[in-house]
Amino acid sequence: MKYFFYIFSFLIVGCSSPGPTESILTIDIEEAFDHPKDVLLSDLTDEIEYIPLETTPQSVTGEYLRVFATDKYIVAISFRHNHLFDRRTGKFIREIGHYGEGPNDYMATNVYLAFDENRETIQTLTFKWNTLEYDLDGNVVRTIYSPPDEKYHDVYPLEENFFVAYVKNRTGNDPDKLAVFDSKGKICNKFPNYHTFKADGNKSSFAGRVFYTWKNDVFFYEACVDTLFKVTKNDITPYYHFNLGKYNPPYSEKQNLPWPWEKPMRENFFDFDQINESEHFIFFSFWYQHNPLIKEYRASCHYFGYYKKKTAQTYIAGLDSTNNSPVINDLDGFAPLHPFLWNINQAGEMVAYIEAGDIAEWFEENPEKAKKLPDHLKKLSKLTPEDNPVAVIAKLK
Repeated sequence: MKYFFYIFSFLIVGCSSPGPTESILTIDIEEAFDHPKDVLLSDLTDEIEYIPLETTPQSVTGEYLRVFATDKYIVAISFRHNHLFDRRTGKFIREIGHYGEGPNDYMATNVYLAFDENRETIQTLTFKWNTLEYDLDGNVVRTIYSPPDEKYHDVYPLEENFFVAYVKNRTGNDPDKLAVFDSKGKICNKFPNYHTFKADGNKSSFAGRVFYTWKNDVFFYEACVDTLFKVTKNDITPYYHFNLGKYNPPYSEKQNLPWPWEKPMRENFFDFDQINESEHFIFFSFWYQHNPLIKEYRASCHYFGYYKKKTAQTYIAGLDSTNNSPVINDLDGFAPLHPFLWNINQAGEMVAYIEAGDIAEWFEENPEKAKKLPDHLKKLSKLTPEDNPVAVIAKLK
C-alpha cells in the first residue's frame, strides 16, 4: 500500500566547495540514519486540512503528480496537465495551458520546478527546451529562453527576470557548477565547479540535484557534495553542512548515479531527491538500497527525515516508503502519511496528497478506526480509486 504525503522539496551541502564549512551548522545525517526514530506527525504540526480534488472529465490528474497551495488555490501539476482547484472546496476551476506544438502550447510540464509561488505562475517546457510561463488564468505571460549550450539544465527562478541553471558536467571536468542568466538566455554570471571525475561518454546522470526556495531565498544541493548552498545572482555561499559519513558518494562516481528506478549506486550511498525548509525545520528525503532490516530486494527504498533547528537534532524514520509509512499519523487516527513528492510554501504549510485508491483501501481495512473519525473524514469513504487524490495541507509548527 502506498501513501503519498505530498509535501515539497531538499537539502544540504559540500565541504570541498566555496567557503569554509567550519562556520556553518552541521546536520548529522549518518548518525540519525544509524539510530532511526519514530517520526510523529504531532511533532511537526497540530493542524491538517484534507481537500478532495474534484473529479471531472477535464480535471483528472495524471502521473508524476505534485500539488502546491496558495491561500486561494491548489495547483496540481502532473504529466502533461496543469489543473487549478479552489483551496477551500477542492472544486475544479480550469486547466492551465495545453500540450501540443502550437505557439502557446507546451511540450512537457516541468514537474519538479513547476510552480513559482512568488509570481503565482506555472512553468512548462517547449519543444526547444525553453520555459513557457502561464499565469493562473491560463495566459502565457512570458517565454524564458535558456542559454544555447545544452549543458545547462533545470532552470530555476532566482530573482526578478534572472534564473539559475545547473551544469550537467557531462565531460567530468566542466569548470562551471551553476550559471545565472536573464530571460533572453544571456549568461551574466557563473559559479565554479571544483570537482572532477573520469567521464564515460555513453553515460549522463541527472540524479541528486535540488533547488528550493525559502523566504524568497534560493538554495541548491548537488549529489556527492555535502553542502547546501544559498544562491543569489552574484554569489553562492555555504548554508548547512551535511555529515553523510560513509553514505556520501564520492564525486568520482557521480556519473554512475541512477534514475530512481535503477539501483547501482544506491546500494552503498544516499541519493537525496528532496529538501525543503520552514521556520523551525529542514526536511529531506533520499533513496538508499541497502538496508539489513529489509530482506528482499526492492528497487526503490525511499527515506524521510528532518532537522529541528531549535534543538539541532536530526530524525530519520526507520522504515522506508516501500515498507510502511515513515510518518506516524498520531493526530486524527486517519490514514498514514507518506512524504514522497512534497513541498513547503512560503506560509509554512507542508503540501502533499493521498491517492484516492489508498484512502478507499484504508477504509476497507480499518472499519473500527473509521467509526471514530470526525464527520469530515468519514465523508472520504465515498471516494473510489478512479477519483482524484486528496490534497493534504499541514500547518507546520
